[in-house]
Amino acid sequence: MMALANGVGRTAIFIDGWNFARVTYEGLGIRVDFRRLLALLCAGTSLVRARYYIGEWSEESYALYAAARRARGLTVEHPDPAEAERRRRDQQGFIRMLNRNGYQVVRRGMRVHVDGTVKAEIGIDLAVDALWMADHCDRAVLVMGDSEYVPLVHALTLRGVRVVVAGSQSNWAYNHSADHPRPFPGRASDDLLDAADEFIELREAAREIELHDESRRPLRTAAPADELEEISN
Repeated sequence: MMALANGVGRTAIFIDGWNFARVTYEGLGIRVDFRRLLALLCAGTSLVRARYYIGEWSEESYALYAAARRARGLTVEHPDPAEAERRRRDQQGFIRMLNRNGYQVVRRGMRVHVDGTVKAEIGIDLAVDALWMADHCDRAVLVMGDSEYVPLVHALTLRGVRVVVAGSQSNWAYNHSADHPRPFPGRASDDLLDAADEFIELREAAREIELHDESRRPLRTAAPADELEEISN
């Protein structure tokens, strides 16, 4: 670890795409420049690998989702074929952009639970990849927030890897108000941060990683203490 202290070392990055989108786009109200994100997460070290994990809908997963909603007496919106095709093209363009800017994209199907909740099956793949890379890096950056990754953090640290978690512990989303409080989505777990060696607060780094685009949504500043008190009450 002495090499890392001198700004030299090997970094592997693992991004939970679902959580990252909720934190940045939904929570902070920014679009991300993924080249600038790599520069931030590498922090003067050498990049070994950056892997971005995303979930994909299939006809089967959507059918299961629709069946689960009907079983609970909920309505099901039938996807418009044109809209579905547009979303598919948008995702393909996003994946191509990542592949051309230093990332490897890992796609996994969406899993539908009996209660109708949906989650991408990326956790096991991400953990296996991170443990395999432990012998090839000195520093692992985990961009995520769920406490389910705590065992992975422990396993990496036991193998001598310095673990950095990147996420946010903001309380409120960028577009909240006293009349319409909106808790911050994808908030990083305290247990996860306690297990890691270092934490990168993405809210503090938002200006460093946002895409410079005049059409982007403005980043909200932190709410005054009296406003937060009013919301919490």
